[in-house]
Amino acid sequence: MENNRRIAQLFRQMAALLDEQGVAFKPAAYRRAAQVLEDMPQDVSKIADKKALMGYPGIGEAMASKILEYLETGKIAHLEKLLAEQGGIPPELMEIEDLGPKRARQLQKELGINTAADLIKAAEAGKLRDLPRFSEIMEAKILANAKRVKERSRRFARSEVVKDVEKILKTLRTVAGVERAEAAGSYRREKETIGDLDIVVVAADPEKIAEVSHAIAALPIVRHVVAHGGTKLSFDLTSGLRTDIRFVSRGQWGSALLYFTGNKDHNISLRRKAIERGWKLNEYGLFNGAKIVASKEEVDIYRSLGLPFIEPKDRTAELSSNNTDGLPF
Repeated sequence: MENNRRIAQLFRQMAALLDEQGVAFKPAAYRRAAQVLEDMPQDVSKIADKKALMGYPGIGEAMASKILEYLETGKIAHLEKLLAEQGGIPPELMEIEDLGPKRARQLQKELGINTAADLIKAAEAGKLRDLPRFSEIMEAKILANAKRVKERSRRFARSEVVKDVEKILKTLRTVAGVERAEAAGSYRREKETIGDLDIVVVAADPEKIAEVSHAIAALPIVRHVVAHGGTKLSFDLTSGLRTDIRFVSRGQWGSALLYFTGNKDHNISLRRKAIERGWKLNEYGLFNGAKIVASKEEVDIYRSLGLPFIEPKDRTAELSSNNTDGLPF
């Protein structure tokens, strides 16, 4: 999903440049929108509709307009203006956790660093530790994070990660208050390779999320917890596989699992089926206006759309607007 990744990079670049200006609130909004783009299970070009984009959390009218602008022109005018005024901070450096715009600008000026590869080479040679605002500990931390940026472009053979995934699921299911936990994405669709891992979890009590975080962090196969909040926990395994746990309510289990399982063409086709009925389908449920038609179980959503349940491994075909011929039912 190259468009999602590229626009997310540009949004983070804009956030960094606005941070330098001391602008409040907007940098955080751009970073949130960047994360939403990266979390989408389909290429954003498949949506390409302002109202549909605005249905995603964190994407308002201004963000949706910039996404469409990029899809149409390959550029974002506001970013071009900021770059002309301030000079560029390479978006690749903004992918490196804990670096930040000030340190990125410092490394640009003092060491000529513009890519993750440049940064890795300089850090491995010990060139960062003696710079102002750096230390040996900070150098090691940023080096590790820069290497993770490269890892995230790698795909893992299913056979490499299946034991780790089952270990994570077993751990989650033993945490008191966790009602359901299931791997989604290409792993659930039984693909031969996966780029990252999504796990959907229902916790009876929001306070149990902290217990989940502690249980995950204690696993030997977990190298680094990246971020945790009310709806998402992100961490890297020792293998380098980035894993996101999505916390959903009991009533949203089916729609969330369906959404994060994909694949993108299948999800798009299901949404078209919903639109034909005047409904809307997203990760929160199948809606007729404000009324929830179905959301608790995947099978309820298929049934409401007049379709038989489709096994995850078979969710690869487009659904015809007029019939379902040729689908692997």
